[in-house]
Amino acid sequence: MTNSLLFVCIVKSMKKLWIIIVVVLLVAVVGYVERHQLKALISPSSTMMAPTPTVTPATSMQAPTSNIYLTKTDVTKGSYMTDFAGMTLYTFDEDTTGVSNCNGGCAATWPPYTSGATAEKDFPTNISVVTRSDGTKQFAWKGMPLYYYASDTKAGDILGDGIGGVWHIVKM
Repeated sequence: MTNSLLFVCIVKSMKKLWIIIVVVLLVAVVGYVERHQLKALISPSSTMMAPTPTVTPATSMQAPTSNIYLTKTDVTKGSYMTDFAGMTLYTFDEDTTGVSNCNGGCAATWPPYTSGATAEKDFPTNISVVTRSDGTKQFAWKGMPLYYYASDTKAGDILGDGIGGVWHIVKM
């Protein structure tokens, strides 16, 4: 009787051990896959592809913090920069490197691209963050602050390019 009881205890212990081994392996595999998918998402490639999320009005654009921009192509304009939701990004000729000069009413028509902009992150090449006069952080391309155009209401709109001769899409 003692031998059979010992045998049952050993078998139960081995089953528990196998369950623990399987769980540890599953956790390791999931961690490995998630880590490598995350690396692909934050890659500095300017041609990152991902599904386009629902777009909100230009005054409240939100972009995922792990992805800064995409490159889109227009038949007449060529390749240009958008946020991760596909909304066109613009630069303003009256800005200087690292300084936004579009505030107040200007910022109502040309909302700054601020969502997810923090100075502590590793960003793709040529992307940086500038501090606006109100203290908020804004994304910049080669030091030039980035903006939306309020009349661009859906992904792919490029209505602000060339306005006043001072607003331009970011050519890629």
